[in-house]
Amino acid sequence: MLRKLNIRWVPVLFLLPSIICYVLFKYYPLVNMAYLSLFDYNIVNPPGKFVGLANYTEFLKSTTFWQAMSNTFVFFVLYLGLTFWIPIVQALFLMDIRKGNAFFRFMYQLPVIMPLVGGVLVWKWMYNPDFGLLNYWLEFFGLGPYLWLNDASMTKLAIVLPAVFAGNGISLLLYYSALKSVPTEILEAAKMDGAGPWRRMWTMLLPSIRFIIIIQFIAFMSSVLLAYDNIYIMTQGGPAGSTTVVSMLVVNSAFQQSRFGISGAISVFMFFVIALLTIVQNKISAEKD
Repeated sequence: MLRKLNIRWVPVLFLLPSIICYVLFKYYPLVNMAYLSLFDYNIVNPPGKFVGLANYTEFLKSTTFWQAMSNTFVFFVLYLGLTFWIPIVQALFLMDIRKGNAFFRFMYQLPVIMPLVGGVLVWKWMYNPDFGLLNYWLEFFGLGPYLWLNDASMTKLAIVLPAVFAGNGISLLLYYSALKSVPTEILEAAKMDGAGPWRRMWTMLLPSIRFIIIIQFIAFMSSVLLAYDNIYIMTQGGPAGSTTVVSMLVVNSAFQQSRFGISGAISVFMFFVIALLTIVQNKISAEKD
């Protein structure tokens, strides 16, 4: 019977540890979360009273939830417009650097070493309206002072701004490695045929790393739509709920209100939202191939 299946057991054995980890720490919590979302969870006597889809209808009728959804997608648009393309541009420029290439690659990795919390706290200090370094610098140009984290019209941009300067060294290396795999003969031939830098970039370089861009975009989309740490450290969801995101509602519902059923229901909803966006994005990419 086993011979008829024609299974290559050596690769399976190598994959087994990661498969076990995924099942225990990814899929089991996901299934358990979906199960708990159907109950009015009682931490003393779990799982509590079965309520069916009542948790879903409750948060879907909540104005707080839809405000958080709106904030989440505004953050997504800001991160997409201001940060997603930066590693791609950096990798393209890095391709043309001959001397000191390794040094620049090392320098781009330094921000990755810094813990997220430490970097966010430094920026929070810089945003301080009384003694923050950012307003101090802007005074020389006759600007400010600005209430970066206390003005609802500026807070979202202030939270995204650190990511513009920090960059993403891992993404940069992935794009750079993919670009290095493009045959130099093709690029040289295109240059001899009169193709300028912009034409080579749009018609040859970027299409050649399209698969990496798609994979990075899916990871980027998930990380932004589920962002929590930097937003909580900066503003705790304020001012007046202008930076409250869906992930913050999940944590608050579970650990502040002890409503684990509602927390699970919101989590399941976001899982399907991200899954749907990923499927749509993959379908659009497949149609372009």
